[in-house]
Amino acid sequence: MSARNAAAVTARRTYRCPTFRSRSGGLVAGQQPPAQLAEVAEAAVRLDGVKQMVMTTGTTTGADRGARNLVRSARAVLEAVPGLPIQVQCEPPGDPAWIRALHDAGAATIGIHVESLDEEVRRRWMPGKSTVPMTEYEAAWDEAVRIFGPNRVSTYLLVGLGEDPDELIAGAGELIDRGVYPFVVPFRPMAGTLAARDGIPAPSAELLTYVTERVAARLRAAGMSGADQKAGCAACGACSVLQSAGG
Repeated sequence: MSARNAAAVTARRTYRCPTFRSRSGGLVAGQQPPAQLAEVAEAAVRLDGVKQMVMTTGTTTGADRGARNLVRSARAVLEAVPGLPIQVQCEPPGDPAWIRALHDAGAATIGIHVESLDEEVRRRWMPGKSTVPMTEYEAAWDEAVRIFGPNRVSTYLLVGLGEDPDELIAGAGELIDRGVYPFVVPFRPMAGTLAARDGIPAPSAELLTYVTERVAARLRAAGMSGADQKAGCAACGACSVLQSAGG
């Protein structure tokens, strides 16, 4: 990679994500073929008793923004392991018809992860991803709720990126009103990320508790629970304390 291209990639890198380092170091494959995913899923269910599966993808340049391969992969996995709950995760497809295609392929839930609702935070922490307007996320969430149903759609909201905590809580409430589960998790400065390089700390326990307890209360009031998600990060809950707080 030329110095110019490397600089361009760095300028688009998500500030907190270590995937770039993993890819450039050869630690992960660029794309797993659907048949390979199906083989692994079948073995995981048969040998380890796995109960659900999450499929995520990078953003492609096509209108599907990665959804096309998720459709193929979900079909392949469910052919090998019928009935396995699958969550698919992608950016808002440029063509909303892909959301229906993901559902029809057998996905049980969908994650359309915005990470932050604060535009300044989005530009600073995820310069590439922030080029997708919030209006596209909102349209994708609404279409996904229409197709998958309430509390079958989720989005990550990270605590500790410099956002106003009360604005984050209010934004989470608006997502809940939409039928979208706001999966509130703390930012973690992982090795190899730009954030770790610059010494950005994780949020304090007090800040995380403040946000989590208030979002959990709103989820309870709406009758929404991560455990009811069927599949995905919110269903697992290990990255967050929302479930411990009653959400």
